Amino acid sequence: MEKNIYVITGHYGSGKSEFSINFARKLLKTTNRKLCLADLDIVNPYFRSREVRESLIEEGIDVVSDTLNSTKGLDMPFLSPAVRGQIVSKEKDVILDCGGDDVGVRVLKQFDDEIRMHNHEVYMVINTFRSQTGTVRKIIDMKEELERESGFEITAFINNSNFLRQTTVDDLVNSDRILKEVSQLTNIPVKYTTGMKSLIEKLPDDISGQKLILDLSLRSDWL
Repeated sequence: MEKNIYVITGHYGSGKSEFSINFARKLLKTTNRKLCLADLDIVNPYFRSREVRESLIEEGIDVVSDTLNSTKGLDMPFLSPAVRGQIVSKEKDVILDCGGDDVGVRVLKQFDDEIRMHNHEVYMVINTFRSQTGTVRKIIDMKEELERESGFEITAFINNSNFLRQTTVDDLVNSDRILKEVSQLTNIPVKYTTGMKSLIEKLPDDISGQKLILDLSLRSDWL
């Protein structure tokens, strides 16, 4: 059985960890494969996937992060050897939840050879309502920066655009127009459009990618 590795990147505050958690749950339900979520964020002490480690483990998803596998309070500039072990092992698919921006993806360089040994996808999570990724040009610039610093090419975009709980269907439709243009210019598909259930159910059929309902785990508001 081929191993799959999913690398989750994006701008700081784009909602990578929230997407990673919901994506992990979706994979567990739809693929029936063993799965590990590796938290590679050594930059940002907030909203990280390791915060919900116990809940994910109970659901059947392994979580690895810092050396002590702590859940709160330790911000160490290194990663557990267990991360490399999960990447190398053929027993489980792995989601790598990276830190934000160029600094966050540099950590991938220490796993370059191991990741390339397996099937791998690199997703860029985008919130078009963040100033740094608010236009077609800015998104493409961020994509190129992430690729340059990580050494990996982006293979798909994730539309996670939101104004927290004030997000409307029109907001997502407008963000989709931007992502459609980015996709055409880069020849990179939009894999998922995310949102709260109340919004996802109202989106038009021509929205880009698959619709992924977010069940918020890291905060009460969407981010």
